[in-house]
Amino acid sequence: ADTSAKAEATPAKALPAADSNAQAATAPAKENVVADTSAKAEVTPAKAEPAVSATEKTAATPTKNKKKVKKAKKVKAKKAPLITAGAFKFDMNSDFEIQAGKVLWASEDDKNKYNMEEWFGRANLAFFTQSENFDGKVSMSVYPGDLIDKKTVVANSDTTPKETEMREVIELNEAWAWQRTKYLNFKLGRWENTDKNGDYFGGYVDGYLNGFKSTFDPENMIQFGFTPTENLSVDLALISTGPYLNTGDLRIVAHFSQLSSIEALNIDLALRTNIFDKVYDHESDVRTNISVKVNIPLLEDKLFLFGEVAMLGLGGDSTELYIDNNGIVKERDVVVDWKMPITGGLMLKNTVVDRIILEAEYIADRSESEYHSNSKHIKDVLGAFYIEKDLTSRFTLSAGVHNHGSSKDWVINGNLIGRIN
Repeated sequence: ADTSAKAEATPAKALPAADSNAQAATAPAKENVVADTSAKAEVTPAKAEPAVSATEKTAATPTKNKKKVKKAKKVKAKKAPLITAGAFKFDMNSDFEIQAGKVLWASEDDKNKYNMEEWFGRANLAFFTQSENFDGKVSMSVYPGDLIDKKTVVANSDTTPKETEMREVIELNEAWAWQRTKYLNFKLGRWENTDKNGDYFGGYVDGYLNGFKSTFDPENMIQFGFTPTENLSVDLALISTGPYLNTGDLRIVAHFSQLSSIEALNIDLALRTNIFDKVYDHESDVRTNISVKVNIPLLEDKLFLFGEVAMLGLGGDSTELYIDNNGIVKERDVVVDWKMPITGGLMLKNTVVDRIILEAEYIADRSESEYHSNSKHIKDVLGAFYIEKDLTSRFTLSAGVHNHGSSKDWVINGNLIGRIN
């Protein structure tokens, strides 16, 4: 499976997939793992039966002047917590998911001849607590040894000849505590920072990553939140990115909503830089990512237009060897070119299919950047189309097509989740 190159202050994880994979949900209130967090053991509640409005009750009784009855809107009922103790609610969510991907080979070479270029599964388990001003969560994923792309193979030296075995992998995805007040909040622990409008592209402030249900690595951090007005909230995170706290990032995100004259527009301004690397090594290469993300509801609760533009790798530099006029090999500093990815798309929500997403990404001269896969043909414009549907109250299917890496070829992907509780 190919993995798109990263250009960020901290390395990103790819969820096993045909191109590059591995997304995040930090709020425990989200219950549908497919929608935003493939790595979470979240539960999608059963759909509630339509409530009978007062108008409908009146219409059921014969009258002389009958009015046309409006159909009640269907809403999903909230899942009742497992335990309620005073102001706190405790719950546990679990599921098993399996994901597959098949490349429709055309211009590229199928070197491996696999039946499926992607085939993996995992069990997800999450525990969380909620109250009026405090949330906490612990979640993990268990990958069966024969259903994980990044296999852990162990040599058995006690046998002759040596045999190998595949071992299960356990990942700690989230473990955090979040205290909130009206104007301030504080969050400590480990979680993923993946923040996309769609499902495939975006979330550039944390680096470059694309892929079906892709997410970044969980990171250890301290986050301070400020809400000075009802239209603005700011999150400032100090992130540890290496052992012994020798490297670290600063991440700042400002959320704007319901601004005067543009109430419908939601805007996020974000910055991330590895400035703390300088504390340990003053010669460290400091690179900065900046992004602007917008979301506009075209039809209330049904149709959304979204987009994101970013500047990746600002201020980056490196060294190169050259031969001077005297024929002597020397080293000199060179500036690394930054790139500007642009992504946008539409999201439709309806009762037939829960979500339909169409999105695309553009990077000028992608082949000259680090944001491409090793392909014969590298496209500047990439696309993705996905649908998501609750098959029952227990099973959810996500499926779609997208470019294979940055090539002309396409991949068909599918993800099926079965909720246990």
